Amino acid sequence: MPVYIVLIYAFIVWIDPYGLLKQGKKRDFYMSSVLCLISFVLAFSLAMHWEIPSPSPPIVHFIRQLF
Repeated sequence: MPVYIVLIYAFIVWIDPYGLLKQGKKRDFYMSSVLCLISFVLAFSLAMHWEIPSPSPPIVHFIRQLF
């Protein structure tokens, strides 16, 4: 399964952000690349059955501190 994830993301990176760079939209290219990298890391982690910590407890703690 991880091999499929890598191949799919390689195809997406080859097609999607490259067009932005050719159009001269560097800022959009960098933002798209960062979001794609985050998405790839999460998808690869799930494919490898690694446990991803939930962001919920720190968010709840932060909100309670505000009120």
